[in-house]
Amino acid sequence: MQTNVITSYYIPWPQAEATQTENFKSGDTRALKLKVDFDRHEARVGEALACRVEAERIGFAGYGMMIAEIGLPPGAEVDRESLEEAKRNGVDGYEVQPDRVVFYLWPSAGGSKFQFIFRPRFGISAMSAPSVLYDYYNPEANALSCR
Repeated sequence: MQTNVITSYYIPWPQAEATQTENFKSGDTRALKLKVDFDRHEARVGEALACRVEAERIGFAGYGMMIAEIGLPPGAEVDRESLEEAKRNGVDGYEVQPDRVVFYLWPSAGGSKFQFIFRPRFGISAMSAPSVLYDYYNPEANALSCR
């Protein structure tokens, strides 16, 4: 006997567990917390915008690496110097992609708090792509922030 089930799942944003700036994904000792905050949502060409990130594994017990994918608005140019500064504040590594910056974080008690700067190549009044924090070995355990 063979069965094929195709389904889709939808939750309206107001009912979702993620808020616009913060998400806490509960669990036993692997609970994740992500908070992403931008200075503002409107900017002129070349105007610097800061993105502050707080990522934490609640119930810290030395588990493995976490990955934070922080969404960027369209046409953002990330300041590499601010990314290097983030590496001095708890970030183990990073990679810049067209619509996000991927940060590799080793969990510590109290979490990781850092910021980076980006500049739009166009005048914007936009939202960024969603941001997500997940466990390197268990991507299904994640916390999502939509801003």
